[in-house]
Amino acid sequence: MINLDTHIIKALKAACWAGCFFFFSCENDMQAIMNLQKTQLSVDEAKNVESYMSQGGVMRARLTAPRMLRFHDSLPRVEFPRTLHVDFFDINLQLESFLDAKKGWYYETQNRIALTDSVVVIRLNGDTLRTEALYWEQSLKKFYTPNDVSLHSRDKIIYGKGFEADDNLLNYKFDTIRGFTQVGASKFPG
Repeated sequence: MINLDTHIIKALKAACWAGCFFFFSCENDMQAIMNLQKTQLSVDEAKNVESYMSQGGVMRARLTAPRMLRFHDSLPRVEFPRTLHVDFFDINLQLESFLDAKKGWYYETQNRIALTDSVVVIRLNGDTLRTEALYWEQSLKKFYTPNDVSLHSRDKIIYGKGFEADDNLLNYKFDTIRGFTQVGASKFPG
């Protein structure tokens, strides 16, 4: 004859011992938990980059940079951490203007470019735009910045804050003009 109480007691003892082993064997190492939470980021790197951009099958720009990083994460982007130079061409492949910046980012899903740190755009006619940050919205075909800007042309220098222009930098407007200097063509600082 089997004593039911004895089996129940033995089963309860076994369950308690097993529970104790699980309870005491589980130890959470905070560093291990933090490492599990980190997202593994895939980054491609290229050096001495030369890239060509076209519109409608016609080359419109050539970008050169000493280093390029491409990030594959929730916000895919290309970064130029150590300067970049871009030559812009007209429809006949004649150089129209060029751009230099110490840092740049291209946000692929947003079709947006951000340039920072000593941004200079020079048109071959002599117009020169200088600012610390310049953004280009590809879908809107416009450049803009909320920062201070100086625009040098053959006969004047305009200092302002906030700037917006078409992607040829021909039609532009300032949010606020802070200064204006008339310069004779022969006196233009080179």
